[in-house]
Amino acid sequence: MDGWQKLEIMSKVVAAVFIPVAIAVLANNLAAANKQRDSETKFVEIATAILSKEPSPSQTPESKSLRTWAVEVIDKFSGVPMPKATAEALIRSTSLPAVNQPAQPTDSEGTWGLIFGGDSSVQAAKQEVTVTAKKMGIGEGSIFRRAGSFRSVKVFESRSDAEDALGKARVVRPRSYLVNMTKWCPTSSDRGGYYECSVP
Repeated sequence: MDGWQKLEIMSKVVAAVFIPVAIAVLANNLAAANKQRDSETKFVEIATAILSKEPSPSQTPESKSLRTWAVEVIDKFSGVPMPKATAEALIRSTSLPAVNQPAQPTDSEGTWGLIFGGDSSVQAAKQEVTVTAKKMGIGEGSIFRRAGSFRSVKVFESRSDAEDALGKARVVRPRSYLVNMTKWCPTSSDRGGYYECSVP
């Protein structure tokens, strides 16, 4: 056996041993990078939910610290540096604008609904009010049919409770929003599995 044949055999052995190892290492690195990216996305969603609320006029140190953290998270993971003046404004008083969100009610009367889904079938909505609601940590929701859509809704007796739940919901569903149930669904009838809203 000449030197070229030995070299060819050795190269095949090296390839058989090291190529699978290299592929495994690359796959592991890719999985780790994807996991890191998912984690960063979750942090940005939480930070956005925090900054979407207008701070109270008498901002507490805890609230200011939380908003500072949220601004730092967005500045770090968004990929676009935030000007110092913008960061300070967000911490002090300016909330992030809601993108493609219905206007939030400002009055405090009546019950409040956290809407986190809309489906064309009651079966799909049932999945939302059980499985998705559980992921959000808000408890099982109810289904209301309004304007031809089966909406996934969690009803609260007070707006403050609804706002607390909204922060949790937006981590999973960023487009979740609040409605005043007395205006959004003034009267409803039980249809066995969902409520049909009667809107004037």
